[in-house]
Amino acid sequence: MINGLIDTHCHINFFKNAGEVAIECEKRKIHTIYVTTLPSQFDETFEYVKPLKYVYPSLGFHCLESDYNLEKEKRFFLKNIEKTKFIGEVGLDFSKRASKSKEEQIDLFKFVLESIQDKEKIVNLHSNNAEEKVLEMLIKYDIKKAIFHWYSGKISTFNQILNYGYYFSINESMTKSKKGQNIISKMPRDRILIETDAPFIKDVLPYKNFNVYYYLSTIWNESIDYVIKKTFDNFINLQDNKKNNLFG
Repeated sequence: MINGLIDTHCHINFFKNAGEVAIECEKRKIHTIYVTTLPSQFDETFEYVKPLKYVYPSLGFHCLESDYNLEKEKRFFLKNIEKTKFIGEVGLDFSKRASKSKEEQIDLFKFVLESIQDKEKIVNLHSNNAEEKVLEMLIKYDIKKAIFHWYSGKISTFNQILNYGYYFSINESMTKSKKGQNIISKMPRDRILIETDAPFIKDVLPYKNFNVYYYLSTIWNESIDYVIKKTFDNFINLQDNKKNNLFG
């Protein structure tokens, strides 16, 4: 396989051996977006990750987090916002598992989007059962660059997302479900990125995530090298080809 493996959504800090995972990504040159779920997590780990060339820390404020001091976390978010191009994991979740009300989640997402709307950031999105509202708010706050992580919504909303130029990241679980397969089959090749969502998807790692590439190789009828190059090019194009300026 050629170089150019990517993981645009990995929760490195939730691994018991987080440092080893990050170093292994670096050694193997796996371009990995390390998403966080609270600004304090970013603040605590940024100095460790900053020297790494292939691991990109992402400033998150997840809608499903519940045990935190809101005002303190908002201060951490604003303090760190200029340290990275990547924002996430952020978004909305209107499923039954959500512990916060829709109104609380929308207020938090509004805070995030208002804070970055005049900045060139790449937003990594959670949108479970809330895809339409997430898209509506991205448009309202004029967010130019976004990745819909593990999209599972309506095809009509999916098409609107494409019209606004946003990207989708796919993982192994999506390739194993009929719904996921259907959504992947409708994705233009130039809008697809690869993720693990590890460790929440078990038994995958940024440098051991080949099944997604093999799946795309099969449905596209292309070589593995083609799939790796294409998805890597998408990752670079998302950043306007600024290969050497991944930090803010």
